[in-house]
Amino acid sequence: MLVTGYDEVREAAQAPDRFSAYVEGLGAAAVVTEMREAVAPMFETDEEHHHQWRRALGNFFTPAAAAAQEQYVRAICRETLQELIPHGAADLVGGYTQQVPPLVIGRVLGLTELERAWLSEHVRALYGAETLAEAQQIGRVYADFLLGQIRERRAHPGRDLLSRMVTAEVNGQAAGEDELVKMTMLMVAAGYLTTADACATAILQLLEDPALRERVAGDPTLLGPFVEELVRYEPAVSATGRTVTTDTHLGGMPLSPGDRLLLAWGSANRDERLFADGDVFRLDRERSRTPHLGWGAGEHRCLGRHLARIELRVMLEELLRAVPDFRLQPHATVRRTFGVIRGVAALPVQWSRR
Repeated sequence: MLVTGYDEVREAAQAPDRFSAYVEGLGAAAVVTEMREAVAPMFETDEEHHHQWRRALGNFFTPAAAAAQEQYVRAICRETLQELIPHGAADLVGGYTQQVPPLVIGRVLGLTELERAWLSEHVRALYGAETLAEAQQIGRVYADFLLGQIRERRAHPGRDLLSRMVTAEVNGQAAGEDELVKMTMLMVAAGYLTTADACATAILQLLEDPALRERVAGDPTLLGPFVEELVRYEPAVSATGRTVTTDTHLGGMPLSPGDRLLLAWGSANRDERLFADGDVFRLDRERSRTPHLGWGAGEHRCLGRHLARIELRVMLEELLRAVPDFRLQPHATVRRTFGVIRGVAALPVQWSRR
């Protein structure tokens, strides 16, 4: 069942006693089949079990923790752009928006610089795979790498996020290896895919609206509101699943245990009952009365939203500073990607060489 209305989506997201975040057969299990039976702590659990995991990891995703990553994010952005600038042209998706986020989440996890580079290469290959067989082959190598990292921290824990995941005990019990591998894969996917796609969508928005682009380029303080409106207008996570756990109703529809829902966040954010001009991108949109659902809602609201906001703001700020006149290459066709994660397939642009 597809759930599209704002009130109905929010109700389902805020009622874990009726609608579970665990949806069998989706997520990492579809790529690494050996992990099909594993349930990723926090991502695929609800209520008290989820709350305990979220509390255990929360310190790594506070506004202060996110702010501490800004200098690194900016350095990676500048380094990446400096490699692109002399060419005068590039695909900003493969060459920029997909380059920065995996390095950032790798740093949060506690990987060394070389390990971050390995992670970035393999996670981009995994999610860019053209066939299921290719994805499964890369996924097994990727899972083995994560398992090695988990075992290393089991023996010698540090102060990083992955060490906290390995050593955390919920209900007096630590997570098993398959659970931790799956959880880490989902953590990386959340930190990489959503930020990369959101940034690509943001760049396309600036390309399509020259007046808006000129405005934010001239006043970088507007990039914060720009990012927030973008997440409402075109959320990278367009939909997530829920499983019905009890006889209930939603939006007047009867539901039974085992029924599956798809919560359409993008549709909810444009619900004409609450957003009269929801199909319009408005930088000055008032948000206090009706908060958008682009970061999710309820107990599964995006844990990394503070870090994502900083990454997106800095990535856009550095791009506008480095190549202010970037524009689509002649005859370029921009194609959006579709699915539960929504972005842009490629952004072939060019700029004046200086």
